[in-house]
Amino acid sequence: MSAGNSNTISVEIMGRQHQFACSAEQEEGLKEAASNLDVMFKGIKQQSSVGNNERALLVAALNLSYQLLTANSQLEKHQLCHSHLISTLQASL
Repeated sequence: MSAGNSNTISVEIMGRQHQFACSAEQEEGLKEAASNLDVMFKGIKQQSSVGNNERALLVAALNLSYQLLTANSQLEKHQLCHSHLISTLQASL
């Protein structure tokens, strides 16, 4: 990424402003990701007995990592299924 297309954005997470550098193409996605993380963080703080911000953020990160693993696993299953269907269609032609 060249310095010419780098943006610095400010997002709020855990009630504090944080700045990150990103490309112009990544800006909206990073803002949305930060917003989702903040919502998850606040939900964890409200729904559990997690006492400090670091612990709540760790729980949020673990939840997001689990969601990513689950989504990747489902994607792999769908891709395998699609490959099988394509092979079946090609064999029948």
